[in-house]
Amino acid sequence: MKSLRSGASLVVAICVVALAGIMLGRAVAGSRMELADAEAYQEKGQLLRAIEHHRRALRWSFPLSPFREKAAAGLESIAGELEEGEDRAGALLAWRSLLGGISASRFVYSRRDADIERAKDEIARLLALEGGAAIDASLDSDKLAAAHRRLLAEEVSPHPFGATLLLFGFALWLGSLVLLINRGFTTAGKFLWTAARIPLSSALTGLVSFVVGLLLA
Repeated sequence: MKSLRSGASLVVAICVVALAGIMLGRAVAGSRMELADAEAYQEKGQLLRAIEHHRRALRWSFPLSPFREKAAAGLESIAGELEEGEDRAGALLAWRSLLGGISASRFVYSRRDADIERAKDEIARLLALEGGAAIDASLDSDKLAAAHRRLLAEEVSPHPFGATLLLFGFALWLGSLVLLINRGFTTAGKFLWTAARIPLSSALTGLVSFVVGLLLA
């Protein structure tokens, strides 16, 4: 029975590693492909199509990605080129794509990103140049840009502590249930309270942590 359980655990571990490898491989391939398409469109002068693919390359983010900086630099270059050509709407789209692409791949404990801050500054500046609503008629461009920048600074993001509780609770709950199945029953299916007490307590703790984290996040 122990050999069967050990074999099942090994299979589960192999499946988890394989799944993680597939996901990482898909992210690498997707980011590389989107970046190549973006650069090809940029060389052809099809800048709006290039913006779209640069944004997609940013969304295919993974740890230590070599493509993130290239995609961000590409969008900045396109934004500058479009603004020089008096296409402020296109430049605004490029900066918004940079902001959206990076923001879509944030982690719970992501640091303050210089590219995000620069994109927000440029978006606020371009919006101010486009003019504001009638209610903002009394504001000059600097004050209008500052007002837009304050709005962009307001983010709705998961609370780090709540998100940590949520993830920790889910992992503890799931692991405890697996342990309960492996140790809390005899081969005949009889429930063993002495062996199941600790896994049950851990599962309950994990469930409470998950619910509290869900409320706080």
